[in-house]
Amino acid sequence: MKSASSPSGKLSTTSLQPQWQRWLEAWRNLLAQCAHKPSRKSVHALRSRTLRLRVGFEYFLREQAAEPSVVLAFQRWSKNGKKLRKALEPVRDSDVYLARLDSLRNIFEGEPEGDTQLSPRCVCEIDKLETRLRQQRQVGIDKLVTVIDSHRKRLNRLSKEMEAAVAPHMPASANSTAQDALQIFAGLAGELPNLDASNLHTYRKCLKPALYLAEISAATDPLSRHLASTFRKIHNAVGEWHDWQSLALKAGRILPGHGKPDGLIPVLERLEEKALHRALSQCRRSAARLLKSVGEIQPMLNKKPVASDRGFPRRNENLWMAISG
Repeated sequence: MKSASSPSGKLSTTSLQPQWQRWLEAWRNLLAQCAHKPSRKSVHALRSRTLRLRVGFEYFLREQAAEPSVVLAFQRWSKNGKKLRKALEPVRDSDVYLARLDSLRNIFEGEPEGDTQLSPRCVCEIDKLETRLRQQRQVGIDKLVTVIDSHRKRLNRLSKEMEAAVAPHMPASANSTAQDALQIFAGLAGELPNLDASNLHTYRKCLKPALYLAEISAATDPLSRHLASTFRKIHNAVGEWHDWQSLALKAGRILPGHGKPDGLIPVLERLEEKALHRALSQCRRSAARLLKSVGEIQPMLNKKPVASDRGFPRRNENLWMAISG
């Protein structure tokens, strides 16, 4: 695979301060949208953006060895951000379940999805489950709006205080985050060498920081872009399996007399099993390719980046070639 970087091999200079200011402003806009109308898109985006910001700021504050007052400003926002994500979770989960059930209706209408057939009982149980999930989503929305109304001013204030405190400590240009992302991945491979249904969701959660770090410099660094693409495939495959697993458990709690051979539960369990196989295959393929290179590139990971004449690190060509091969 050829590098898409400039001929000099340098990362393009992207000022981090305006970038992070735009991301924080987008986060505040999403907060306002969810307070007014918590759509599926805005709820998911706010929950995801909150975690992305936390991962990114943790990384840059650690790299810059920020003073305690700056770290404290971040910790205050982060603590409230975790509470916000918890309030968003029930709505997000209901949206995911409803989307999965809608995909089952597509199966019934003739879209290809293996050999799954929907019986009349199954269709009836989908209707019942959808009704209950919509009710639960509305309850979640009511609670979410209450939480946001109660804490929105504080959340906005803390985000602006953090923005002001962090800005002087942001580097002038965006350096590659690929090496840190890869080290997280390599560490996970050591901690969870044998993936199965018992630890796959934990693996996905622990891999998220690597994905979000790689995404930070994906626009300017081919290695980061490659890692982000690989980690995203793992993230999506495992996420699909976990959605089917969670939905099957949810259906088991809600539907009376569940488990009939021609009912919804067996259909969900079959889809869960297939998704698990796909997820494990994706993880193993991706891990095999990356881990094959870890031994070769470990000395490069430990090397300090070579400064260019513009003051920011050059992309390590050998590292990129070892990973992308």
